[in-house]
Amino acid sequence: MRIQHNIEAMNANRQLNITGGFLAKSARNLSSGYKINIAADDAAGLSISEKMRKQVRGLTQASTNSEDGISIIQIADGALAEVHDMIDRCLELSVQASNGTNSASDREKIQDEINQIITEIDMIKERTMFNEVNVLKGIGVYAPDKIVRSMFPVGSLPDWVDCPSIKYENEQDGKTVFAEKYTGTNKKGDQGTFTAASMDFTDYAANKNDLYGKGFSTTCCTCNNYYCVEFTKGTGPQPPIQSGSSYIYQLGIDNINTASDLIDAILDLTKGTNFPGNPADHFTELVKDPANPNKLWVYDNRIGQKPYPKGDQGLFAAGVMYEQEKVIPGSRENPQQLALQVGADTGNQMILKMAVISSHALGIDTVDVRGGYVYERQVVRTSKGEYRRLTVEVSGADQAIRAFSNAKDKVSKERSRLGAYQNRLEHTVGNLDNVVENTTAAESQIRDTDMAKEMVQYSNKNILQQAGQSMLSQANQSRQGILSLLSA
Repeated sequence: MRIQHNIEAMNANRQLNITGGFLAKSARNLSSGYKINIAADDAAGLSISEKMRKQVRGLTQASTNSEDGISIIQIADGALAEVHDMIDRCLELSVQASNGTNSASDREKIQDEINQIITEIDMIKERTMFNEVNVLKGIGVYAPDKIVRSMFPVGSLPDWVDCPSIKYENEQDGKTVFAEKYTGTNKKGDQGTFTAASMDFTDYAANKNDLYGKGFSTTCCTCNNYYCVEFTKGTGPQPPIQSGSSYIYQLGIDNINTASDLIDAILDLTKGTNFPGNPADHFTELVKDPANPNKLWVYDNRIGQKPYPKGDQGLFAAGVMYEQEKVIPGSRENPQQLALQVGADTGNQMILKMAVISSHALGIDTVDVRGGYVYERQVVRTSKGEYRRLTVEVSGADQAIRAFSNAKDKVSKERSRLGAYQNRLEHTVGNLDNVVENTTAAESQIRDTDMAKEMVQYSNKNILQQAGQSMLSQANQSRQGILSLLSA
């Protein structure tokens, strides 16, 4: 019998400590509801479940984002529904105005109501917002619009631009006849009298605004290149828009205040060193009248003798305008584009292209039921294979009916597109919620405590702990016999 080492007690204590560790872990699992509370519980399981947790939380927020997207679409659609009603009213008023029983004062009152409705459409664009995000207001840009337009004939200049020498094409022989000649020296140094046309801008300062969007055209006398100078908003010349042998040169006139400066700017615009291929590179000559700085001459700089026998023919002005379609730059509004984050990972985005609703975007900002305007359309093709435009007078009310009908189609198209977005987002929300549910279930399998199973283990370890405590007590008592020997 030994008293230095109680091996039985040491063994009982070790087993008791092991049981206590298991019991403590089991109690932690039961109290937290998780079977993985620290990394040591299950290192691999912890890594897998944390990735699932990240996905679940990201997808849950993505579902909320998608619902916010649905909300902004519903706000936009509600506003567009109101715009639909307003356009219907304007269309109704335009039909009323087109009736011949209305007097000029009747149409004036109808136009007043239309103006108020158009103003309110623009205000709806400004006021319709979601969380301080403008829903229907586009982003203004200056970029090419897909607008087809004929070259500007000289006749498109306002009446105050004096063009006494311009005459239209002789329908019999296809020539343009001019009443004036220009006498001087051409750029080759030839002295002579040349076939010419003139434009007098004396009243420019008082009537500058009338020139915006207007212009004049010329051609080369031999190669039939077509040139147009268009007066626009802004400052300075713009590079020409070219389509085949046709060119449109744009000149911003906001900073030009006198007729003389305007002509200087036109001459600078049409120099070959400025934009190659322009009239100055050909037989078309543009000069300022030496005696009148407000007058611009455009002439055929050939003398009219060999090797240029057609010197009197001249190909300037409206008489030789062919059907030339162009894409010209213009101001427009691009729609707002919202990137909705509809997934838990980068790149999981849906681009929401909002509607642009304004009187300008709908094409109703200039309607006027009170008067008439000249509407050009192609009607004939000459024996030479050249297309000609004839003009017909169309009432302002007819133009308004057409404009509001087109505007209604545009609003319907926008609402249809937004409705398709909403349907897509609703499907997105449904899918996200489904993925969240199933991912949560998978994460639960890895991380959550099976309470029934854990209670069985807890009860087992609790019994073992009590047994271990009892055995430790018995092992300690086994050394009491040695004391009796010593006392004897």
